[in-house]
Amino acid sequence: MLVEARDLTKHFALRRRLWLGRGRAVVRAVDGVSFAIRAGETFSLVGESGCGKTTTARLILLLEQPTAGGVHFRGQDVTRLEGAALGEYRAAVQAVLQDPWSSLNPRMRAGDIIAEPLVLNTGLTRRQRSERVAALLAAVGLDPAVGTDFPHEFSGGQRQRIAVARALALSPRVIVLDEPVSALDVSIRAQIMNLLKDLQREHGMSYLLIAHNLATLRFLSHRVAVMYLGQIVEEASSAELFQRPRHPYTRALISAALPARPDAAHERIVLPGEVPSPTAPPSGCRFHPRCPVAFARCPVEAPVLREVSPGHRAACHLA
Repeated sequence: MLVEARDLTKHFALRRRLWLGRGRAVVRAVDGVSFAIRAGETFSLVGESGCGKTTTARLILLLEQPTAGGVHFRGQDVTRLEGAALGEYRAAVQAVLQDPWSSLNPRMRAGDIIAEPLVLNTGLTRRQRSERVAALLAAVGLDPAVGTDFPHEFSGGQRQRIAVARALALSPRVIVLDEPVSALDVSIRAQIMNLLKDLQREHGMSYLLIAHNLATLRFLSHRVAVMYLGQIVEEASSAELFQRPRHPYTRALISAALPARPDAAHERIVLPGEVPSPTAPPSGCRFHPRCPVAFARCPVEAPVLREVSPGHRAACHLA
């Protein structure tokens, strides 16, 4: 495996006033998440806002330190790395963020934005960097001549292409894609998704995709993990997950998506209530207060994420 999250946990201490005195609550943003990303594949995390997807991505990028568990890259726990070894990991794992406007420095030209990782991490000459930047712009479908332009002179799709080119500058093995097309017009999304697939095919890199749009997931993903309240409740190949979801939360998510054809039969599952607070998750199965098939065992015993068919894991007593 290229990247592994092993029992990855991140809790945030939260100060709050109690009825008597002061106390500290803990936000269980990520609570014992384990998964593996193979070389050359796209592994996706999906779930409602606040389920822990982005925090998991930040832990993989080492922008947050885990409370417990670890992140392993080629078998080595990277949370313990320092110095040059840490720099090598950061070069090997890059990111493309959601908003292509806020992720680009408005005072820097596009070519300088793409060249910055090369300046900081390589010994290339100015001419070599210029040649590399031109090649990267061409690789993402932009004219190398636009390297002298500023971010405000580009459309949203073009800015996201620049962000992708910057992520490719150091030839990474993994790119974390945090909602890479959600801020773009619908007409541009397909172009960026096709670009990402073409680049993956050409360079053989892996993607960790964070998304809530199921159509994006289905198009880009090889495997998908569904998160709820900081935990993975189901994981399977993309085709298997959409054809045979085994967890009731996954079925509800899929039912909420628009059908591919307007005349297709479509059953909508409406979940009652709201997502519980991550400071006080329910006992037993965390989904049981909203689950349409919950029974007496669910609030008492937490289900284990186990294999229910080859390559398909689910955390449900009925799976």
